Amino acid sequence: MSADLAIIIVGWNARDWLLRCLASLPAGAAGLDVETWVVDNASTDGTVEAVARAFPQVHLIANTANLGFAAANNQAAGQTDSRYLLLLNPDTEVPPDMLRRLVAYADEHPAVGALGPQLRNLDGSPQRSCWRGYPDLGMALTDALYLWKLPWLPLAQRSEFQAAELGAPRSVDHLLGACLLIRGRAWEQVWPLDAGYFLFLEETDWCRRAQRAGWDIVYHPQLWITHAGQHSMRQAPARNLPHLYRSYTRFYRNGRQHTGGRGRVLLLKLIFALAILVRLGLWSLRWLRNPAERSQARPMLHGYGQVLRLLPGL
Repeated sequence: MSADLAIIIVGWNARDWLLRCLASLPAGAAGLDVETWVVDNASTDGTVEAVARAFPQVHLIANTANLGFAAANNQAAGQTDSRYLLLLNPDTEVPPDMLRRLVAYADEHPAVGALGPQLRNLDGSPQRSCWRGYPDLGMALTDALYLWKLPWLPLAQRSEFQAAELGAPRSVDHLLGACLLIRGRAWEQVWPLDAGYFLFLEETDWCRRAQRAGWDIVYHPQLWITHAGQHSMRQAPARNLPHLYRSYTRFYRNGRQHTGGRGRVLLLKLIFALAILVRLGLWSLRWLRNPAERSQARPMLHGYGQVLRLLPGL
């Protein structure tokens, strides 16, 4: 008999966060028939040994290379026939009963293909985790230059929800994949995550495909989990920045027939280049003001330089 829920956690050098996350799951999923999968992407911090020792009931897949977020999730998803899949980041903690309530809401709303709770920072403040529309030139500019921090800006308002709009469950266009409940039938119809995305935007691409297949994507602010956020990005900014820009370009190209032609891809590259120059300027000021942070300069400059070299071929 199929389980109610398959929880899939993909980790890379996130041992301590992951152990805390796993410890929170029994209370969070109380009353559900649950199977938990951990897919480790070749961590070097002892994650595999620690999980096997502390949580022997967990289905553990230990990859010998880092396959990326999408491919690793697909590995576990292909081995379960649960009614729901939960894509969950290792740097999360689930409050008691929260996963049961997520599944109950989805059971009551059969048109929902994907459901996301509110994500909260460690201080309890809400994170950005749902958007209207899909990445285009305006959203690229908003993200690249952090214009979403100016909610009154018309460009930001095109994709960002205001707090007053998020007081109750509502349909959105895409959700952050840090905690994403996906109906098993929707996963089977829409197919897995696109493994061409190593990191970033794979869940956005899946939500777009699910919407086109007729499924509703819903954000539920009364249900919530804690999410530290950007664990992988902070570990290796120089390595992950190229993945960010590759993913943005892949997403844009995949939907190009709906958003414009080759000229817009060139504009997207110009936006990336402009963003890098702006970020370098801001980081330079930061390094001047705080010499203790200059140790970060070399990997950051390497990452930005690699993106600039990659841009012509993206």
